[in-house]
Amino acid sequence: MSHYKVAAYITAYQEIAALNKTIAAITKQSYPIEKILIIDNSQNQIITDNSYEKIIVDFHPENIGVAGGLKIAVDWAIQQGYDFLWLFDQDSEPNSDVLEKLLAYYQCLSKDKNIGIIAPAIFDINTKQEFPGCVFQDYKLVPFPGAATIQSFYQCDAVITSGSLININAAKCIELPRADLFLDAVDYAYCMNFRNHGYEIIVVKSAMMKHRIGNYSLVKDRFKKHINTFSTFICSPSRYYYACRNHTFLETRLVAKIKLYRSIAYRIKFLIMMMQRIIRYEADLVLLKLWACIVGTFDGFRGKLGKTW
Repeated sequence: MSHYKVAAYITAYQEIAALNKTIAAITKQSYPIEKILIIDNSQNQIITDNSYEKIIVDFHPENIGVAGGLKIAVDWAIQQGYDFLWLFDQDSEPNSDVLEKLLAYYQCLSKDKNIGIIAPAIFDINTKQEFPGCVFQDYKLVPFPGAATIQSFYQCDAVITSGSLININAAKCIELPRADLFLDAVDYAYCMNFRNHGYEIIVVKSAMMKHRIGNYSLVKDRFKKHINTFSTFICSPSRYYYACRNHTFLETRLVAKIKLYRSIAYRIKFLIMMMQRIIRYEADLVLLKLWACIVGTFDGFRGKLGKTW
C-alpha cells in the first residue's frame, strides 16, 4: 500500500475519560497517525499538549461547537499538506485495523471512483445496532436501505463525522465546513458539499467502529403508568434546538424547488412527532424542550444560523 500522511482530529467537550478512550484507540492503529489535533470546547481545559506525544491542543472556552472545530481542522490539514484527515467526536472506539482498511479500500476504489470521504461501519454503543450512512431521497435524508446486509462497501450521500476519513485533495476543491451550523447536521452538510462537486462517499463494512450516538436514559411513558421503564435517547434543550434547526435548514435547501412544499410539510410533521415524544418521555424541562424544537424548526426555515441558543 502507498504511504499516506494522515492526521486525526477530535472535538472535545468536558469529558476527559471519553476523550482518553478515543485517543488510545487512535494511537493503537496498525497504520500510524502523524499528529492528533484536538479542539477543546470545554469551559476549563481538560487536556494539555504535554499529556500525550504527537498531540496539538487548541483551547476554545467560548465553545465554537462541532462546526467551528471542524472548519479549523480541515483548514489546518490543508495548510499542513496532509493526504487525509481522520475525524472524531469523543466517545469513539475504532478497531485497531480501521485506518489500515480504509486506506486499503481507498487505494483500490480510487482507481475508478472520485472519493471524497471514506468511512467505517458505525455501531452504536447504546443500541448495539449499526448506524448506517444516509441518502437524500426526494426531500429528506433517510438511512441507506439494506446497509446491514451489504458485505463489502456501499456508496451513500452522508455519514456522521466520527470515523470519517477526509481526502484532503478533494477537500481543497470544496467549501470548508459551515461554522454557523454550530452543532448537529454539520457532518451531513459537509458531505453534501462533496456530493455536489461529484465526489463519492464510501462506507467500508469490514472497518468497524463503536460510537456513542446521543445520550440514553431510563424513562417511563407518562401516559402508560403500568409499563416498566425502558432506555431511549434524551437531549438537552440546546441539542433539540440545533437538531431541529439544522436538519430543517439542510433539507429545505437541498430539495428541488418543485418539492419544497413536501420538505416543509415533512419538517412540520417531524416537529409534531418530536414534541409528542418529549411530552411522553422527558422527565424535566419539558416546556423549554418543546419551545426549543419549535424555535429551531422555524429558525431553520428562515435560515437563522450561528450560535443562537
